[in-house]
Amino acid sequence: MAKPTAHGAKSYSDLVAMLPDHVRTVVRYALIKHGTMEEFATAIPGYAVMVAELAAEGADLIHAEGTPPFLILGYDEERRTIDAWEKSTGVPIFTSAMCQVNALRALGVRKLLDAGYDPTTGPEAERYFRAAGFDVLAVEKVPVDWSATVDLTEDEVFDMLAAVVRRHPGAEGLCLQGSKHWYLSAAIQRIEDELGIAVVHPIAARYWELMARLGLQGPRPGVGRLLRDMPPLTLPG
Repeated sequence: MAKPTAHGAKSYSDLVAMLPDHVRTVVRYALIKHGTMEEFATAIPGYAVMVAELAAEGADLIHAEGTPPFLILGYDEERRTIDAWEKSTGVPIFTSAMCQVNALRALGVRKLLDAGYDPTTGPEAERYFRAAGFDVLAVEKVPVDWSATVDLTEDEVFDMLAAVVRRHPGAEGLCLQGSKHWYLSAAIQRIEDELGIAVVHPIAARYWELMARLGLQGPRPGVGRLLRDMPPLTLPG
């Protein structure tokens, strides 16, 4: 796994704790320190180095985490970049943005809300998801600072995201950007149950696609429909 920063390392440890014991993971961190648009916009060469290192170490699958650098690239350029990396390394690769798109499609979402605290939660996210074929009803930046050191409680997550959903009736799915401050929790299930909308959390999407690509089972009830049902992964042709 190639991550944008060690600042959110708990999201990595949370994911590893969910994976079967026999799945070995190795992680590299890019040098994102402040979470600025400028840092994310210049991060791709660093990702290319990390991908090459992981491939050289014998990785069977590489996950390039962190949506901002790839949302900035855009839907089509991201795929050209990943295709080039796959050809040069011979290793299957997918990004956080790609697995979010795949998860939304697997859940049957067409009308989409996007919410997050990353700097690309705005025009970049809207452009990316529209290019992926979604009807984007809104992209909302929530009042959470990227560099904050205090994480949100489950109740805070529910209240904040439920307010986003209620402002945009008719949405079928809510995609979350950022995994440092709102961890995968029962708040996701509560939003789905009470508001009737599918929620794609970054860690859930990551786990779901990793498990599917590795040919493994492992539903995890209580944290949303994606991990409860573990729908099939369909990769673009």
